[in-house]
Amino acid sequence: MRILSIGYPLPNMAIDNYNPLTAPSYCDYDALIIDPASITRAGKDLAEEGTEFEAFDGRPVINAPTTASAVSANDQFRRRTDETRRLLESGGLVVVLARPDAVQGGILGFEGLDRYHWLPAPGGLSWGPPYLKPAEGTTVRIAGAEEHPFVAVLREHRQAAGYRAVFDDRQAEVRRAGHVLATGGAGIPISIEFPVLGGRVLFIPVLADNPYANRTELAQSLVDACVRHAGSDYGAQEPYWVRAQALPGLEQVEAELEEAQSAAADAASRETAIRERHDTLARHRRLLWEDGQVFSGAVAEALRLLGFAVEHTPGEPLSLEHEGVRAFVELESAREQVVEWPYVRLQRRLEEHLLQKSESLKGIVVANGYREKDPEQREEEFSTPLRVACENYRYSLVSTRTLFELVKRTLAGVDEAQMLAFRRRLIQGAGLLTQETFLGEAPEESASTGPIF
Repeated sequence: MRILSIGYPLPNMAIDNYNPLTAPSYCDYDALIIDPASITRAGKDLAEEGTEFEAFDGRPVINAPTTASAVSANDQFRRRTDETRRLLESGGLVVVLARPDAVQGGILGFEGLDRYHWLPAPGGLSWGPPYLKPAEGTTVRIAGAEEHPFVAVLREHRQAAGYRAVFDDRQAEVRRAGHVLATGGAGIPISIEFPVLGGRVLFIPVLADNPYANRTELAQSLVDACVRHAGSDYGAQEPYWVRAQALPGLEQVEAELEEAQSAAADAASRETAIRERHDTLARHRRLLWEDGQVFSGAVAEALRLLGFAVEHTPGEPLSLEHEGVRAFVELESAREQVVEWPYVRLQRRLEEHLLQKSESLKGIVVANGYREKDPEQREEEFSTPLRVACENYRYSLVSTRTLFELVKRTLAGVDEAQMLAFRRRLIQGAGLLTQETFLGEAPEESASTGPIF
């Protein structure tokens, strides 16, 4: 079986990988796997970025009329419509990574280049609103017959799936023509198969949508599914009169099957809800061992839980506000002792803000030393220069162990007065703030005037 993948590299001997401008004829293959985003992406790269493409026959692809020595991008894009029709008319399979439709300008002769111009649709349907709509999610629930070859792919790789488009099953045309294999939240279809021109068009969620993802196993799963799908009648719609043909015992079994499916759906829904609650709580443990952006997100979630207004954009420094006082927060998570670098970064941020905005802000350092050790076995997490610097400049210095304890108390149900005390001690503190400090069990220490470094 020959399989062509367009715009979605899949490492497998049975698959040829190309993009829409460089690929051979689609109808040379038995199955086509395609990411529609690659169509507008290729158009943008050619028209706006000046990227050079070479057609399968070696001619350069140009954004101009076709000549004897070069081929027009317009012609390359438009010929895919007839090639796809031929593939489907011969009983072929088209597997589409479902994405919302979009238009890319700048292609001479094809200003309306869109992601689905090449793909025929069943009568009364189109690959855009109101039938195919944009969406974003990760929930994948199997809804189709287990014997369908692609159900195994969806089940095996559901953790790497993220849907970017959904079908509106409230539209009669979708219900009439489509066979749903998987749904997202609230039962909305995210994988659905349509009979088209004697072949099959199958939409699936985007799988392993990451250039660094290991797609080897996914590629083999897709090859196996395409092979099993070839020449079969999977997904065919039975005639309306079939269910009227009685078989002894079948009606009872069908009722039992419906009951079991309903119970399984209820159990899956309950599991999803419980897992979401579990993950929301369990994420706070990342304060004690994570690093990088995950650690930053954990600190931001903890501060929000305590009642701070937090500004946190991935990749950008964190800040918070309480009772009209704004503070810059600098973070550090280290395998060894945390030294003075978070203080240095914080000092530079505050000085730059003061020079630009003429506004003096509070400084807070949240740090995690010896993050790979059990919290109970950690040594002194902060270096003396870091502690002294924070005391001198009246920056609050808090370990994530202390922050984790405050999170635990908040989740256990401390009253609002106690939470207000937590927030005020953090925003008004100077130097190292311990758990005893936040609980009002330690006396306030005066700021040190000793040497910093």
